[in-house]
Amino acid sequence: MIRKLLVNLIAKKNGDDYSKEYRELNNRYKSDSIELFQNVQLTNLIKQANLNSKYYQKIFSETGVINNNSINLSNFNKIPILTKNIIRENIEEIYSKDYTTRKWYYNSSGGSTGEPLRLIQDTVYSKWGNAMARFYYNNFLNIDEPYVKKIILWGAERDLAQGERDLKIKFNDWMNNTIFLNSFLITESDMARYINIINSYRPVLLRGYAGSLYEISKYIEKNDLSIHSPKIIISAAETLHKNMREKIESVFGRKVYDYYGSREIGHLAGECKKGYYHTLFWNYFEVLDKDNNPVQEGEEGRIIVTNFFNYSMPLIRYEIGDMAIRGPDKCPCGKLLPTLIRITGRITDHFKRKDGSIIHGEYFTHLFYLKDWVQSFQIIQENFERIKILIVKKSEINPIEKSDIENKIKLVMGNNCIIKWDIVDQIPKTKTGKYLFTKSEIR
Repeated sequence: MIRKLLVNLIAKKNGDDYSKEYRELNNRYKSDSIELFQNVQLTNLIKQANLNSKYYQKIFSETGVINNNSINLSNFNKIPILTKNIIRENIEEIYSKDYTTRKWYYNSSGGSTGEPLRLIQDTVYSKWGNAMARFYYNNFLNIDEPYVKKIILWGAERDLAQGERDLKIKFNDWMNNTIFLNSFLITESDMARYINIINSYRPVLLRGYAGSLYEISKYIEKNDLSIHSPKIIISAAETLHKNMREKIESVFGRKVYDYYGSREIGHLAGECKKGYYHTLFWNYFEVLDKDNNPVQEGEEGRIIVTNFFNYSMPLIRYEIGDMAIRGPDKCPCGKLLPTLIRITGRITDHFKRKDGSIIHGEYFTHLFYLKDWVQSFQIIQENFERIKILIVKKSEINPIEKSDIENKIKLVMGNNCIIKWDIVDQIPKTKTGKYLFTKSEIR
């Protein structure tokens, strides 16, 4: 109770209180007026961007989104898709000229597929994002996330201070009932220590990178250890593959809820009890085919997102770089928000052939499942005819299984494909601590 009062008082004092935004989201959801809410916010965003961003002024005029000072939302789908390259080439004109009137800060994309993208965000955006996340936890998972005991396994160097966390950060962690465990690089002794912390702290919520949760689950199983079973386990930041989900759920004895977000746009979608991902309505969410047409239920496409609340640097119809399979608009769980069946990973998690066709990354990861000699692996497409495989061995490579893997890679990539194996001590992670099973270097 004392902690909750302190959290609320300090948030109000610092101007970070988002209770008003949270109530607005709940009221809109319960009154089934989500579409009206989104239309109002999209209209406000377009007005703001038109007044303050040279880039959008030109785009809105050319596409007829604004004509004679009147906004026509029916032309919204004519706005060109915003890519990272377009942002880099036009960044000064995309920034709102009034961003200094707000409490703003820099953020950046992960940069795992190239040069990180530098972004401006502000406290209005942060408040709505925090409110949206809390809405998901309360309405889909039945927990009040800011106040429950939680352990967070996270790995980005820019998110977790090296060495000892300073007193201010430790105090904030205490107030928020949170223990952070750095998963950027986990040794076996770290895993043993983390397991002891989980068992002694007994969190209601355990959240972490999919890969970190998976590695700890394997360690627990391998050493036949007992582990506290939190009420909720959240996987985030990385693609949660089927075998990873099964291992984590088996070891912890709980369903894993996968959560999808990004640095550029924030909270995007969260999984429900029926296994669908519900898109969170503080954004306008599109799944488009190669011709920029909406895909149908069961079809895969590129994820395009518009956030309503970052007036300092509007991202309108932004291609985030991920792909997903569209689900039903009405979910069997009864929740109102539209769904995705699955987020299939980053575009660069998939491999491309010369003819432009895409081979899903999971095709390659499945080749390494249940191979007793494989500790960990990464498959890299260096070009159209060259694949590099990094392997951390458990034991000597099985030559029959190795040959079978090569044959199956050539089956989809072509008989001329050159496959190189590198035995390494450790698979490198990205700068944000993520572990990529597959990576294409084709731009």
